[in-house]
Amino acid sequence: MLKGIANYQFGWPAGDLLVTNEIIVGISPATRRIRELHGAEGLLAVLRAHDYFFSLSLAGAKRLLKLPEPRLRAYLSVGRDKVLTKSIPCSLIKRVDETLYAGEEIIVLDSSGELVGVGRLKLSPSEILEEQCRGEAIRLRKLAGSGEGG
Repeated sequence: MLKGIANYQFGWPAGDLLVTNEIIVGISPATRRIRELHGAEGLLAVLRAHDYFFSLSLAGAKRLLKLPEPRLRAYLSVGRDKVLTKSIPCSLIKRVDETLYAGEEIIVLDSSGELVGVGRLKLSPSEILEEQCRGEAIRLRKLAGSGEGG
């Protein structure tokens, strides 16, 4: 079931990359439903209660970077050290996966391909790539670097 959700949300073969045989499933004590996926590297993803889709952690994003480019990715025009806030404006985005929709999970990489963070698209990729686009394009949930774990 978990592989199916990952394949539906992120595209095949994301389920095989994210949900392997060694994962540990965390269950909510109140509802007795699946809430978390843990791997050897720590928390991989949280299963959201309101829509039963995954919210990725940094470790889960690193696993999904094995998918072919540019799937689930946005590339910035600056280095990772220049990203100081969790709000990424349109002006910093150089390239983005054009098959995504606003509201979907996205992995953000810097100009050299290093992981910056993981978050959610606020605008569609076509809006982000427009010349006159202004404002927040991506809201990062986790920034790579200081809190590397999850």
